[in-house]
Amino acid sequence: MSQTPENEQGILVEFYQRALALYQNNETLPEMVSPYREHCQTIIENQERNRAVLAVLVTLLVKKLHSPEQDIRYHQVQMAGGFSGRGLDERVVTPFLRDQQFPYMKAGSGWLTRSLEQQQPYDLNYPGNISPTATKDAFLALVNGVQRQDLSAENILLVILVGLIRFRDKSTNLILSKPVNLSVSEIVDKVSRHHDSQLQGAARLPVLAIHAILTILLQEAGRYNNCSLLPLEHHVASDARTDLIGDVHIVDAQAVLFEGYEIKHKIPITSELIQASFDKLQRTPVKRFYILTTYSHHSYSEFDSDISRIAQIHGCQLIVNGVDRTLMYYLRLIRDTSAFINMYVSNMETDPAISFQLKDAWNQIVEKQSD
Repeated sequence: MSQTPENEQGILVEFYQRALALYQNNETLPEMVSPYREHCQTIIENQERNRAVLAVLVTLLVKKLHSPEQDIRYHQVQMAGGFSGRGLDERVVTPFLRDQQFPYMKAGSGWLTRSLEQQQPYDLNYPGNISPTATKDAFLALVNGVQRQDLSAENILLVILVGLIRFRDKSTNLILSKPVNLSVSEIVDKVSRHHDSQLQGAARLPVLAIHAILTILLQEAGRYNNCSLLPLEHHVASDARTDLIGDVHIVDAQAVLFEGYEIKHKIPITSELIQASFDKLQRTPVKRFYILTTYSHHSYSEFDSDISRIAQIHGCQLIVNGVDRTLMYYLRLIRDTSAFINMYVSNMETDPAISFQLKDAWNQIVEKQSD
């Protein structure tokens, strides 16, 4: 290794350049005994889901390279012999991850998560609730390997940075599939399978799907003459701090709320949920309000009394239904179902909450032949 730069920022820049050269020249990565290579791979594979772990681990490795005498398990100044991991992360590491277009903590530091902020050393008994368990085990094993087993912090940082670069390159060049000539049932089946993904962020997908089908429907259905669909980015604050009442909103020519959609992912509709929605819509002139869910209900008739009560008090027509059933119905109303696919893909491409893994999962579902 060349002489270590004087500051942590210099260390990150140097190691990034070394990792980039390894990746571009397709060179062999540094040797690492098992299971530490597998632990690095776990961190890389979960980089989107565990951004805080990524930020904290990179911070600890950089600190060890800058100050070899520092016990990096003691990550807070309140600990005897400790240092401010959060300060180093906020000042150097998270800005670096952001600038390189790697997954980063938008809050500014991995130490702002409850699972990592506890005033306990990062030894193998660290009690923080890091999930999945495999990520926690990998993180703690790597930290303790560096501190107690003479594991090379240099090699770990290089392997992780190469993994991040490879992932970023693959994500940047990913082209999302846009199948054509599918039947309505085939489209709903593929979209439903996508929504059933166990990946982090999957709860956002039904919102994108409903927004996509409404984009097309507003262009074709007479009910929506002179109406507009609000862009999803307009709804970034919690409902309590806005005059919006759900996840998707349609306004009339005077920009008055016309329809609202609240979309739940794998959550059953209940009378309590309906009442909570009613509490929000009471203050609006909305004409129709939908509560949709990806949870599989056998019947929605049990909510008829709630729906009738809301109609009598407010006049709003409340509709409870499944996301799949709603998509099935709306797709039969539009002229070109491929337009929905194109819009759904477009929403995924532009929504910052949709990870590479979710996009890749869509391609795999599309490319897989129906059972």
